[in-house]
Amino acid sequence: MCSFLGSGVLIKRVICTGGAGKLGMHLACRIVNACDLKIVDLQRPSDPVLADVAFTNTNICDFEALRTQFAGHDAVVHLAAIPNPRTAPADVTFNTNVQGAWSVLQAAEDAGVKRVVVASSDSVFGLSYNPPDWPPQYLPVDEAHPLRPTEFYSLSKRITETIAESFAARGKIEVMVIRPVHVVFPPEYLELKARGADLQNYHFWAYVAPEDVAQAFHLALSAPYEGYEVFTVSAANGLNEVPTLELAAERWGTLPEVRKPEIYQSNPFASVIDISKARARLGYVPEITWRDMLL
Repeated sequence: MCSFLGSGVLIKRVICTGGAGKLGMHLACRIVNACDLKIVDLQRPSDPVLADVAFTNTNICDFEALRTQFAGHDAVVHLAAIPNPRTAPADVTFNTNVQGAWSVLQAAEDAGVKRVVVASSDSVFGLSYNPPDWPPQYLPVDEAHPLRPTEFYSLSKRITETIAESFAARGKIEVMVIRPVHVVFPPEYLELKARGADLQNYHFWAYVAPEDVAQAFHLALSAPYEGYEVFTVSAANGLNEVPTLELAAERWGTLPEVRKPEIYQSNPFASVIDISKARARLGYVPEITWRDMLL
């Protein structure tokens, strides 16, 4: 079965940039039977489920090649990027992420693509890689929280969002941005309990499984919207085994303003990240917890 755009255009052909990456393969495997999928990456996906999927070896900064590859497609999911500030030098990370985002969106617009779903990051809040005296301004942190990126990776993602919003404002394509929190893969599983107990955990105990991020991107392909939207996605709980607000007060010496106390009343271990908008608008329901990962 295929998805429908908010404007009523049927999605039959989908491009996924970065579809051979760790997160990309989760999404590609999820949607491979729902559409005519093509993967754009620098290497072929290793998952055998994707063995027969169309693939092109294309750099996301190669604008002309992207424009050719995007022709005739209905939607693009843009996952390809340097995924954190530790993987590549600052200049490579910034140039790849920013130039890549512009190239993908311009190529999509030129090719007549109707919807683009872009991967950003919760790092745009300026909380993950931040000065130590910058706690959240309020809890839980939602899409309206001020953005204060202070280093090259989070800045590249903030600019990616600005590029996405700019293209949506031109009115030719619909653009949705997904901000995942820290995505946990199997090599990290043995560290999760220690991270949850770490008062200074730099992700503020927030995490999400790649399967749940893939769910959010899949839902974004068919969600009814026009123009530009941003959604932050996380697991429902944090990694912490101490109630979230108690841990937050200990970490910062005082508790930030709690704007939705009902979330922590119903679930004392709820994430510092608010996923209410994704739940309501996308139908997003996180299914995997860190405890599942330890089984």
